[in-house]
Amino acid sequence: MIHLSPRLMCAVKYVRPGALLADVGTDHAYLPIYLCQKRILTPVTAKNGEILSAVASDINKGPVERAEQHIRAEGVAGTVRTVCTDGLNGLEVYGPETIIIFGMGGELIVSILEAAPWIRQDGVRLILQPMTHPEKLREALFGLGFAITGESLSAEGDRLYQIICADYAPASATPPKSPAEALTGHLYPHDEKRLHRKLIEQAIKKESRARNARNLAGQDTSEADILLASLNSQLEALGG
Repeated sequence: MIHLSPRLMCAVKYVRPGALLADVGTDHAYLPIYLCQKRILTPVTAKNGEILSAVASDINKGPVERAEQHIRAEGVAGTVRTVCTDGLNGLEVYGPETIIIFGMGGELIVSILEAAPWIRQDGVRLILQPMTHPEKLREALFGLGFAITGESLSAEGDRLYQIICADYAPASATPPKSPAEALTGHLYPHDEKRLHRKLIEQAIKKESRARNARNLAGQDTSEADILLASLNSQLEALGG
């Protein structure tokens, strides 16, 4: 039985039973295997007629081979298909309705989504975990017509990971209301309030250091000043 890290476990609550899943950049395929073993994912008819629970893809052959080994060893070889491809390229033949992209930079995730216009249709859900630039990802999701419907935080050591769930819904998609909201999110459940506070505090420290460095170099700090003011307002609104 596969055991997931806290970061990967954050994706599980957003996975909808009965929807074909694509795990992009799957590496070991732990997440789709776990979802099949827990029967959260069950076989459905893919767009190309195959009976599948998930498609696990990666750009490199090595991770795909590792994924195949784990899939066979865990007894789900009949329902999880592996594909060696760049991003979402070619996955439209399967018609996945839930797409997971974890552990990549926010800008890379944006480029993957923008290169796959077929995801912009009713019923498509994205579950994303950007390692960098979450603000650029949140802004891009609005531009692509996706409404952010859930956010979670995971702590592994001192590192905090943001998980974003977004559904294609152009009529209800809204841009981030502030620079702080774009960077740190705002839809976290009440029991993650402490982690959200920590995330904001970390962002303030990081941006303060960068702002001071720019100031010493005689560079413009107006953008940093705006972000820091927004982060401090967000922290104050969060309360104790």
